[in-house]
Amino acid sequence: MFELRNVLRMDALASGALGLVLAALCAVLAEPLGIPVPVSLIAGVGLVGWAAFVGWVSSGLKPGMVREVISINVLYVLGSAAYAFLGGLTGLGTAFVLVQAVAVLGLTAFQLTGLSSVRAVPAG
Repeated sequence: MFELRNVLRMDALASGALGLVLAALCAVLAEPLGIPVPVSLIAGVGLVGWAAFVGWVSSGLKPGMVREVISINVLYVLGSAAYAFLGGLTGLGTAFVLVQAVAVLGLTAFQLTGLSSVRAVPAG
């Protein structure tokens, strides 16, 4: 359905955009979302770094590196879900965290599908 390289690039773009929003607007978003400024800032900067890594992985498509992206995305989704329910967020904050977690889960599913097609292609 989607080419693996493009799905990884979408992941990098979305991660980078969310990271920039969280970092740049951490003080503005704190009250409506219930995400403390330091958490938002750290998550935002981390997501920008993550976006750079995923973008780099998209340029090489090495199966081991793609598996790392998939694994970390799964951990991110699980962590986001836990934070949504245990983090003391507002209703809007819970929705915000869950919506982005579902988006990451969807991208991860496409990455997993794309990885299986990359592995099916004979080397050479």
